[in-house]
Amino acid sequence: MSLNKQKIIIIDDEQDLCFLLASRLSTYGFEVKAFDTLKEGLAGIATMKPDWVVVDNNLPDGLGWEENPKIELASPGVNIINISANPDSNRIYTGPHIHYLIKPINANSIVNLISNFS
Repeated sequence: MSLNKQKIIIIDDEQDLCFLLASRLSTYGFEVKAFDTLKEGLAGIATMKPDWVVVDNNLPDGLGWEENPKIELASPGVNIINISANPDSNRIYTGPHIHYLIKPINANSIVNLISNFS
């Protein structure tokens, strides 16, 4: 699948980060939707069936990384990028489609990751 046809969902309660990442990733041709709660993000995943999900762990309504199995069920073959501001985050969720980035992140780090796994 070409990079510009891929769909990305961002779930993070930092609205500025969501806006900036979504705007920048859109310039690469990705279809991007951002959500600032876990509940809204999971609903968006069920509807959009994204190729990639960028999810923060500490969200106002739950721990995003704990939802990795639900995300994988809702969108089979999805790649998940777990993000955290804590470089010592517990990385208990592993698998060939689960990746990690430490904040601060930028669109280029996401594009590079997608390029390497697509």
